[in-house]
Amino acid sequence: MPASGQTRRPRATRNRQRRRRRRRRRRSKRQQEQSNHHHNKHNNAIEEGRGENNVGHKEEDEDDNEDDDDDEGRLGLTGPRAKRRCRDEAFPQWDALREDEGSDALDEMLCYLGVSSPECLQRAGAPLNIPAPPPACVSEKQENDVINAILKQCAHEREFGAHRGNELNMRASQQGQPGPQRPQSAFYYCRMLLNILGMNSWEKRSSFHLLKKNEKLLRELKNLDSRQCRETHKIAVFYVAEGQEDKHSILCNTSGSQAYEDFVSGLGWESVNLTSHCGFMGGLQRNRSTGLTMPYFATSAVEVMFHVSTRMPPDSDDSLTKKLRHLGNDEVHIVWSEHSRDYRRGIIPTEFGDVLIIIYPMKNHMYSIQIIKKPEVPFFGPLFDGAIVDSKILPTVVRATALNASRALKSLIPLYQNFYEERARYLETIVQHHLEPTTFEDYAARVFCPAPNHHLSSEADHNLSLVYI
Repeated sequence: MPASGQTRRPRATRNRQRRRRRRRRRRSKRQQEQSNHHHNKHNNAIEEGRGENNVGHKEEDEDDNEDDDDDEGRLGLTGPRAKRRCRDEAFPQWDALREDEGSDALDEMLCYLGVSSPECLQRAGAPLNIPAPPPACVSEKQENDVINAILKQCAHEREFGAHRGNELNMRASQQGQPGPQRPQSAFYYCRMLLNILGMNSWEKRSSFHLLKKNEKLLRELKNLDSRQCRETHKIAVFYVAEGQEDKHSILCNTSGSQAYEDFVSGLGWESVNLTSHCGFMGGLQRNRSTGLTMPYFATSAVEVMFHVSTRMPPDSDDSLTKKLRHLGNDEVHIVWSEHSRDYRRGIIPTEFGDVLIIIYPMKNHMYSIQIIKKPEVPFFGPLFDGAIVDSKILPTVVRATALNASRALKSLIPLYQNFYEERARYLETIVQHHLEPTTFEDYAARVFCPAPNHHLSSEADHNLSLVYI
């Protein structure tokens, strides 16, 4: 009697070979059915040819193939199959495709593109409507399982839609076209904004006040609007060329080196026209007597005007005097010095100029920083005395240092208040002078129902204003 191992090995080998042949024939059959979707007779001929070539294996695989085809036919599932080839080079028309129930518009277009524009083919000789090969990390069985799962899901969704699609909860109600709305008054939108922000609650009542509307209130409100709502600074910028050691030669400069001009352009917004500028002027005039353009920098909380000496006209002695008056009254001076000697404080005679930020060009686009300040000035940064800075960040860090120096100097002023503190204090003063004492019920009635026949007369309403602090 032969050994058990010798008996099982040939049988296992035959089973593996049979399964391989079965998978190959099943895959080939699916591809041929899809590629010859519109040519049934040709498909039959191909199936017969394949049957003749595989006579020896047809009987042992016939039952398995029929079972698999029956299962897929019941679910309406088909695996990835090769698309058909384009029949002609005519551009596919929608009317013709709609008449042919078995045609696929996307398939027709891909066929046409592959024939008319071969350069669009991803692989030479492979039409665009043929599925791409699976990734190397995905086996053929895994790919078929994923495709079958997707097709089963589609079949279940179609079945659910066919049986439950007409139910009331599955249909969206028809939406009519919205009609034009009449715009509301400004009071309505103001009241709605207050309500959305939660300002009309009892907890916020102490922050809302009804004011008596009169000419004095209007004047004070205009004065409030004219006050600064941002932190403002003015900074002087000087250019010292080689050999210049007196104020006259320095103030007569109308231009500088290219590195200096690039630095000035990087300090803020370049070429702000003073004749039409609506922001902080820093004491400059709009009549072009102090120049036409100046660098200006601003954020939501800060405004900075740079008084650049080379941008101010030095036409006469009177112009030089006015130029020195604007530059000398600034407390922070930025000095660009290309002189071989160090810059001295006394070159520009002024009682101000408490902080000097001096820039000396070096090699390889590097710059040395010297900071001179009075002893009582607090520490500021980010630059410090002796720092070496690259040209790419020089304007930004110098501007930040000048701003912090200006803030440090303002902190030395007795009883100094920030702009927001001053504005809030002035607003409280307005409320105290024009307050109309009311109850919460009266306040709510005037805000939500400002009709004359509900509370006070219309004349009284016109003489009241609402303020929140």
